[in-house]
Amino acid sequence: MKKKQATLRIIFVVVTTVFLGVLAKTTKEETYNTFLKSEEPVIFSKQAHEDVRQVLCDAIDHADKEISLRIYNLQEPSIIASLSKQAENHLPLTIDYQMFKAREAFPKTSNVTLTEHPREGRKLMHQKALAIDKKYAWIGSANYTSDSLILDSNLIIGIKSSELCDHISANTSGSFVINKQPLEYFVLPKDGSKALFSVLQILNKAEKTICVGMFALTHPGILQALHDAMQRGVAVEVIIDKGFRTPLQGQLEKLQLKNFPFSIKTTPHKLHHKFGIIDRKILITGSTNWSEAGFGLNDESLIILHKLTKTQNQKLDKIWGDLLKSSQRYPQTGKDLHQNEEKKAA
Repeated sequence: MKKKQATLRIIFVVVTTVFLGVLAKTTKEETYNTFLKSEEPVIFSKQAHEDVRQVLCDAIDHADKEISLRIYNLQEPSIIASLSKQAENHLPLTIDYQMFKAREAFPKTSNVTLTEHPREGRKLMHQKALAIDKKYAWIGSANYTSDSLILDSNLIIGIKSSELCDHISANTSGSFVINKQPLEYFVLPKDGSKALFSVLQILNKAEKTICVGMFALTHPGILQALHDAMQRGVAVEVIIDKGFRTPLQGQLEKLQLKNFPFSIKTTPHKLHHKFGIIDRKILITGSTNWSEAGFGLNDESLIILHKLTKTQNQKLDKIWGDLLKSSQRYPQTGKDLHQNEEKKAA
């Protein structure tokens, strides 16, 4: 009897393991398939329990015409393997990068163009934009590294647009409509002033809510606009990476902006997001930190997506909810301390 029970337990464990493995693979495949089936831009994030690395690998693996990538840091082995395989298949491949240690993994053939953009003083080539087959664009805050795609808090957006792909490849700005959603694409610093003007205009017109998840938030004009929004009754929530608390605090003191509460991510790994959600209608995101270097110095990509859909807001709610659970208010009040104790107990 005991031997029979032990055998049944072993069978159960094996079947369960196989089932979970199949389920995991299916989930990854369906995540990319979700993008293929959707006409609207699709947001992906680890915080929504999605494998962003696998989504990007699938996108690259399915390319059949050309790939153009502009990336600050390319180190993730599986993405490099997918890109290298496509290069060996003689697909036209263009990569503009600042950090990339695996150049030798790519064949030295005419279909492959690898262009290094060395750091110039404080200036970075900081973009994270991918165009595939002149029809699928991928933009966000994640570098193509294991830390950024697996551990840190980031999001990317998959967008079906031949126009956007053309602008990514040409490194130019443009405006277009994606399935009834207006989208603005800015290349910085060339169009940094225009991008900043658009961001400030949106913040100044906010009526109900502004949610900002940002690695580095120090731009004086943006901080002033957020403070003004608070003063006119807009519910403004700001969450930043813990490593940038001191620069933000110093800038607020310099600008004499009092009563400007913000939260810092306290859990391990970076809050690497660069997004603002305004009135649940507009998403601003991309590679750009909201700093003077972000808008005026670095090579960056920034998008503004209007008329957010129900599906997009649901995904952003998941991401924002996760950030709230992993952050604490600064400066803390007695109420904040009580809420933090409740978080720990939960």
